[in-house]
Amino acid sequence: MNQIKNILLILLIFTASVSAQRDLTPDSKLNQSSFRKVSGNENEQPVVNGKSSVPVELLDLYNQAVDTRNSSQKKMLTEQIESYLQKSVFTANVVDMEINKYASPPFITDWYGTDVQVTNSDVKSSGNYRQMDLKQGEDGWMYMAVNRRNVTGLNGCITVYSSSNGGAVWNTVTSLTSVSGYYGAVSMLVESRNNNVPDSTRILVYATLSSNSSMDDAYLICSSFRRDGSAAGFFNVANPSAGNRFVFPSACSDGIFWDSQTYMHAVVREETNAGVYVKLHHFRSTTWGVSHTSVSLNATFDDRYPVSAFSNESGADSIYIAVERVVANDEHEIRLFATPEIPTASWSLRYITDAAPGTIYERPSIAIQQRYFSLPQRILVTCTKNDRAVYHYSNDGGAAWNVDFGLGPVGMSVDYTSCSADTTFAGGKDFISAFVDLNGDSITVRHGTLGDLGAPMYKKNGFLGTGTLAPVCAIYKEGNSKYSAFAYAGIGPSSVYYNMELLVTGITPVSNELPSAFRLEQNYPNPFNPETNIKFAVAKTGSVTLKVFDLSGREVALLVNEELTAGTYNFDFNASHLASGIYFYKLVTNGFADTKKMVLVK
Repeated sequence: MNQIKNILLILLIFTASVSAQRDLTPDSKLNQSSFRKVSGNENEQPVVNGKSSVPVELLDLYNQAVDTRNSSQKKMLTEQIESYLQKSVFTANVVDMEINKYASPPFITDWYGTDVQVTNSDVKSSGNYRQMDLKQGEDGWMYMAVNRRNVTGLNGCITVYSSSNGGAVWNTVTSLTSVSGYYGAVSMLVESRNNNVPDSTRILVYATLSSNSSMDDAYLICSSFRRDGSAAGFFNVANPSAGNRFVFPSACSDGIFWDSQTYMHAVVREETNAGVYVKLHHFRSTTWGVSHTSVSLNATFDDRYPVSAFSNESGADSIYIAVERVVANDEHEIRLFATPEIPTASWSLRYITDAAPGTIYERPSIAIQQRYFSLPQRILVTCTKNDRAVYHYSNDGGAAWNVDFGLGPVGMSVDYTSCSADTTFAGGKDFISAFVDLNGDSITVRHGTLGDLGAPMYKKNGFLGTGTLAPVCAIYKEGNSKYSAFAYAGIGPSSVYYNMELLVTGITPVSNELPSAFRLEQNYPNPFNPETNIKFAVAKTGSVTLKVFDLSGREVALLVNEELTAGTYNFDFNASHLASGIYFYKLVTNGFADTKKMVLVK
């Protein structure tokens, strides 16, 4: 009786607070009958309609709060719903784990005129192929996560890097390290808790962790920290059943639509330690990674390489999961699960490909353009088909698919692809895909709209790349201008390199004349908004750093960190990511150091 009263009270509060509601048909609501099989082979697994323990009335109120972007109602109703959901359980033996914020970057930065080296460390290649992730945050910065190997004294090390200038210069944010544990794969989210405060950006890293290099009994972890590496937390999410392991974590969120009420999702495959498929799991966190609720998605087929994306839909947001399904030994297809954003055992199955025996589709990647529910949801899925890179797309949320468009030339062998999407409609170029030729000498990038991804851009690598790891790609956006950005692992795999369409490193030589002394000049203009020029002279070839600090002495930007030949240089500094105030910039090289003050006025 008390439960019913609480629900009625919530209904009254919600009705009074929302001025305009849309009519919802029963099928648009999140309930047991919402998800139906669209098409496909009747011999395949039918839709599973799991029964949610959450009262339908409460789900309806939650869906209405989401559709109307009512943060306070979403928060209140979420607290009610969470009490009905299954909490993720963690009982595994915990291996040691630390979060280490570096005082100085252990990597080599910009190599002007060629690909930017983000890190010179080795990159893990065994276990899973998802060893890197690349994102642009809502703060405009670029972020990259790399699963490293051969780090002295450590079995496991995932390092997160950031760049405030489009990727010309990278800084280390923090590292997740373990002396005895091994990381299997990584997936990263970059979310803003308040878009008016750039420093509110938080990074969440999901990864599998095991006490042995074979990744037996691997469980799921999540780490959350600010973009400067502070306020870090490490959380054990869940462990598989005895004798099993988690593989291929893939994270997504509804962050484009919310700030403080952003919810995170992670999907993993559970398999036996021998690699036999068991089931998929969907985890959701409403607490920025601290705790999770979960549900199992049971299907009888061997579903590999799950990748997830968030879809904003009328009445019930969804998580879409693309998988490589083993229909037979000589036939692998691409399938798409649609499951409620609230962890529920209900799901529908979308059939993307339907090929004859002898056709092998492998390792999908998925991107959904984050648009409001009133607009059709656009979906891009890339994969390989008999070792050739192809893509499939839907303009109507996955109901109808256009399949088998070539990403690269016929005859080019490819192991892995990646794709990403941008939320801005203006200017087109909303989707991007990338893959590495198996010979490792080039990246192929396609950047355009669904149905017309644009002409292939064959980027000759500055360094020989590996064909054993997937590259990562993202769209870098400045206003309505969108640029192709990507990163790849070098041969080995060792080192990670980054480049971007029309990448400008910020530093340019001014004169070939050798200066008689080291010199740091006053920036011009000063005060400035948001760009200013810093000129300095280097009298002798050597290592040079140019950093920006706030009044408290905290480093807010690393502009130069490389070896420069003797000469005079300009650096064009864009401080659009900083708040108005007084800052100091400091030049250090060859025993010379000088600091000057500048004022940003917005």
